[in-house]
Amino acid sequence: MRPLYIYPTSIFILFGALLFDACNHSTDKTSKFSSEAKINRGDYLVNTVCNCMHCHGDRDFTKFSGPVIPGTEGKGGQLKGKGIYAPNITPSVLGNWTDEEIKRAITTGITKSGDTLYPVMPYGAYMYLSKYDEDCIVAYLRTLKPLPDSVPKRNLAYLPPGKLASLYQIFYINNLDKIRNQPPLDNDLSKGKYLVKVGNCNGCHTPFNNSLLVFNKDSILAGGLLLTGPDHIFKVKSANITPDTATGIGGWTEDMFLSKFKNYRDKKAFDYNPGMFNTAMPWSIFAKMTDDDIKSIYSYLRSIKPVHNEVEKWPK
Repeated sequence: MRPLYIYPTSIFILFGALLFDACNHSTDKTSKFSSEAKINRGDYLVNTVCNCMHCHGDRDFTKFSGPVIPGTEGKGGQLKGKGIYAPNITPSVLGNWTDEEIKRAITTGITKSGDTLYPVMPYGAYMYLSKYDEDCIVAYLRTLKPLPDSVPKRNLAYLPPGKLASLYQIFYINNLDKIRNQPPLDNDLSKGKYLVKVGNCNGCHTPFNNSLLVFNKDSILAGGLLLTGPDHIFKVKSANITPDTATGIGGWTEDMFLSKFKNYRDKKAFDYNPGMFNTAMPWSIFAKMTDDDIKSIYSYLRSIKPVHNEVEKWPK
């Protein structure tokens, strides 16, 4: 019998084929892992930190903090002001938008058609999202169940569409890359600052200077903004979360701050009707943040300027 002999060139071809196959499998696994990681990160951002469903889903204000009604995530329709409705952000609407068009709307308020979103959409906060987190949010939105679009068209009777938003765009759009060029989130302080920005904490906890676009710089996160529930079933003022000892969280320990959130991880904590003593603060959503992220937020809030501002939580 002739001995088996493999020529060196055959060995090279065989080795190359095996290597190519291994690389293909490795790439597939890496790609799949990368996609899953992005979707999971997007899920976390959309449903906790960035709190998108707070406006783009239906909320049940017969329960404390108005938890999002399961199955309505992304459908939109909430009335956010006279003639302004939160749009549907499920694939039934966004399916024909490119990734870049979705990211542009989120961070600059410019829609696919070139129109401008009313600034009740907090693109002034979302412009601070890292490019990676933008990608993650879009990846997750693509996975939402498509829901029929029944949102009424916007009807701004008192302002031309986008007039206020255009002021924001002129000032910020050309600076987005500069804004996103932030230091690494490698410590509690920098990560906490990032989470407070993209979580739009200022949107409720900082009073405005007669405009949806300008915060009162002397009262950053000092609370006192009046918020109302649907049909004015309740009215509540946002809390002072600066480190002022008398009127803010200056006397709170990290454990106290963390516990405030963790308490609402149990459905029993918000599964009741508080009537006029309800809150616009979506505790049932923010409670899902990780302990580490909540601690980072606490670290950052302890570093900002304390502002003495006594807030009457439920004004008469």
